[in-house]
Amino acid sequence: MGIFSRTKEITLNQAINITRTTEGTALVDIRDKETFKKDHVPQAINVPMNNVSTIHNRIPDPETTIYIYGDYNTRPSKAVKLFRKEGYKNLVRAGCIEDHHVREYK
Repeated sequence: MGIFSRTKEITLNQAINITRTTEGTALVDIRDKETFKKDHVPQAINVPMNNVSTIHNRIPDPETTIYIYGDYNTRPSKAVKLFRKEGYKNLVRAGCIEDHHVREYK
């Protein structure tokens, strides 16, 4: 995380644990629907980058803390900017699913 960054960043494993045990949180996968269908974290909600406005349908409360993950091609930092434009403030970058799989199988 950069010195001037306002967005927190944690690992996907940390985000999974937090969203499993903490109310008022959500885990969002920003990859396209086809990629999401092939492989995703079970409790994740899919809000593709090309359709960010649908977040209001999936997570109506803008005070929800949202943990955002993507992949090496769809970075969470871009989604943070788009989610902020939609009125969401409590955003945390949760890395890439590829990193999660690498840790999972070590």
